[in-house]
Amino acid sequence: MYTIQCTPQQNRIHIKLAGSMGMDEMVKCVDETIAAAKKLRRGYDVITDISDFAPASPEVAKQIERVQAHFVASGVRKGVRVVGSKVLAGLQFNRTSSNVGYPSVNVATFEDAVRELTK
Repeated sequence: MYTIQCTPQQNRIHIKLAGSMGMDEMVKCVDETIAAAKKLRRGYDVITDISDFAPASPEVAKQIERVQAHFVASGVRKGVRVVGSKVLAGLQFNRTSSNVGYPSVNVATFEDAVRELTK
């Protein structure tokens, strides 16, 4: 399951991933996320909440890498991941983001994510 909230006034996109996602669902999520990001100005921020997300298969992780590459190519300023206690999912997202040069950090809560973006 996923939700995507795009807030042009804040130049921010908020994505929440939950549970285990198969390839079809992740492709749809990534396509919708890219479409939402196109509504924002260069220098936008991304909050991705993976605190309820199960680590993805290697094939699904390639889709995560695809959206992160789009963020980089479209001028993202910063990405913040809410990981909670999901250490493995956080590590997986760290690996994919480093593969494409996506500037991101992991934090424990949504409130921490918002604070991180105001630094």
